[in-house]
Amino acid sequence: MYLIYIDESGNSGTNLQNPQQPVFALGALIIPESRWQRLESDLEKAVEKNFPGPRPDNFEVHAKELISGDNYFKSFTIPQRLALRDDWLDIAAAHELKFVCRAITKKRLQRWIHHSMGAGVALNPHVVAFPLVARVLDNYLRDQGPHTLGIFISDENKEIVRDVEKAIRALRVIEGDLRLGQIVEKGFFIDSAKSLPLQLCDLCTYIARKREEMKIGRPERSIDRGAYEKLEPLLHRGNESLLDVISWLKEGQKKGRPGESSTGSANGPAHSGRHK
Repeated sequence: MYLIYIDESGNSGTNLQNPQQPVFALGALIIPESRWQRLESDLEKAVEKNFPGPRPDNFEVHAKELISGDNYFKSFTIPQRLALRDDWLDIAAAHELKFVCRAITKKRLQRWIHHSMGAGVALNPHVVAFPLVARVLDNYLRDQGPHTLGIFISDENKEIVRDVEKAIRALRVIEGDLRLGQIVEKGFFIDSAKSLPLQLCDLCTYIARKREEMKIGRPERSIDRGAYEKLEPLLHRGNESLLDVISWLKEGQKKGRPGESSTGSANGPAHSGRHK
């Protein structure tokens, strides 16, 4: 069994014109169940080393706050904050974890939606990225053995919980390359503040998003230098079955399937959530 932690970065809902967050990224951290306890222990030790207690009861390593020095991290220097970032990435590499990520440029997605589905359709990028990432994850699990299973564990983002659950159910029974044959039926949604592996996934996804923003012209920040090089050994790339996902999304929009909706429907109003 593999525990697959999923988190997003750059979430602005169906607002695809947010200039502060031009890229959405969905990341998945793959953890063998046999390594979970040791991993959590090592992550906790790194926190204690870099930010000795006492810490607030609601302490959380939230990537944006850690890197930018917001909230709890405001009183710490840049080298102190980056030390934890690098320690956590080194721990992930030492445990031979794998990370799958799909980044979506929002303006490009909006142009595709308007061209393919019409100007009145609004899609949350999470709905587009999820089946792409899920396809790679399912193939990865199958490569570990025909009976290898994985379970999805996601942050409690009420904006997309229903859509993710519907997508998992739909993709488990669909025929063809998109079918999820290695994923257990129901995903789990937990408070990220209570899960160090989920916080690690958030960090990896944040770094991947910043890398993609550079590719579309955003200048590299000095504080981000070196992060992607540490993330690179974790990356697992696979076949996303992009054309199949596009067809699935188009067909789903016609039938009102999970997450594919007109403006103001189940996806809710456009907002930036936690600005992850």
